[in-house]
Amino acid sequence: MKPEIHEFCKHATVPCGFADSEGEIKANAKMVDFLGLNKDAPEMVTLLEKIRTEKSPFFVIINLVSDFNQSPKVWQFHFLTLFCSENGYLGTFFHAHEFLFLSPLDYVDGMQPYAVTTEKPNKLFTDRERDVLFLAFQRLSLKEIARRLDIGTRTASNHLNIIYEKAGVHSGCQLRAFCKSKGFERYIPVNLLPRSCGKAVQSVGGVA
Repeated sequence: MKPEIHEFCKHATVPCGFADSEGEIKANAKMVDFLGLNKDAPEMVTLLEKIRTEKSPFFVIINLVSDFNQSPKVWQFHFLTLFCSENGYLGTFFHAHEFLFLSPLDYVDGMQPYAVTTEKPNKLFTDRERDVLFLAFQRLSLKEIARRLDIGTRTASNHLNIIYEKAGVHSGCQLRAFCKSKGFERYIPVNLLPRSCGKAVQSVGGVA
């Protein structure tokens, strides 16, 4: 089966690869380039170790470089473990794609899923204000924003007031319109990205 998987990876149009039961990784050219560009990133070192040792399905959302001439992008890696009744664990197939987002309201408005970015839209706000703005755009309450950022509710309120002043708006509706006009709806602060791997809800069935 392994030769078939390697052949599939070689001709796949997305970055993908396969880690066999001994931990050896084979990948197509797109994934090799991807791994090479990020080989020194601590997140990639941890990810490669997990690929070799984890024997259950999981996924990772991670900020990585895919092109020397572009800023890092948010990517989602999926890992599917493969088993067969005769040989047990065969290895782990993995592939990557840009993390796409679409909120229910975006869907109602007829928008298409769009790639999330960690590149700061502009220099109008401080890093902390961008954190507050991101969470406010998701319609979180001040109390919830304060909890997520581990700050006081009054501090969160002060940040939001400054954001309103800088953006020249007076309501949450106006703030969300401002965010969309400046590209903030596609932005996620890198420090708010998930720091752990998500487990797949369902394990992969047997493969002959």
